[in-house]
Amino acid sequence: MPSIVADEVNALMEVFLDGVRRDFAAEELHFTEIWSGQGPWKSVMPGKRAEMMELMANLMKSFSLPIVHQTVSDSTLNDHPDIWRSLDSKRVGDWRLDDISHFGLLLLCSKTSKHLRTMKAASPTDFNLPVPLYIDEGLMPAGGERELPNWSDVIEGPKANFRRSTELVGIQLADFAAFVINRVQWAAVKRQPGPTLEPAEELIFRAAAGLNILNLSIGTTSWEELGRESYEDLLADDRMAKGLPPRPYGGKSGPDGR
Repeated sequence: MPSIVADEVNALMEVFLDGVRRDFAAEELHFTEIWSGQGPWKSVMPGKRAEMMELMANLMKSFSLPIVHQTVSDSTLNDHPDIWRSLDSKRVGDWRLDDISHFGLLLLCSKTSKHLRTMKAASPTDFNLPVPLYIDEGLMPAGGERELPNWSDVIEGPKANFRRSTELVGIQLADFAAFVINRVQWAAVKRQPGPTLEPAEELIFRAAAGLNILNLSIGTTSWEELGRESYEDLLADDRMAKGLPPRPYGGKSGPDGR
């Protein structure tokens, strides 16, 4: 999060979360639950849940919060078998490079660091580097930390700090972005091309259009064309532009196999 807006975003999120706790008895904005009406959102009407999505989407868009998107899975690593084999049994400090969760996190740190340097150079007053790195608990329990092998110029320590999403609003912002990016891909492959949108489709497409994703290109299409076939064609074109076969090994594409 840019240092120049961090305090303002945190203050707005705390006001937002105070209202969510008061009105819905939810401790955090877990958007998978909000979207599907699960957990504390089970009895909340769809229109009210849509308001939560719209409020968060407007906040992300208003501050143009920068996002670095990454997918690392067995499917994506199958595109680079020589690299993946070369990491077998390799370690860097406490990080196991042949563990996909460790490798993926370090790769994301590398990509994010490059973007932070670029943004700092373009707008020196917007970022106070190095910045602390907070990660949702999972790879390590909340409260844990682990030294990173590089990036001390942009990441404080350099180390990764693991926290619960209820403790840090930044993690909930990241959760929203990840949910929207995944869900909009799902919506694209599930919809039937046509001139109109269902309300849920419009909500998620508008939320995605407002995200400032630094490493995804912007494309245009029409509702009459957008559906599984045209979306998979876009993915195939992107893969071929990167020197990859049009479909991953196994033939899968889209949000569940890209």
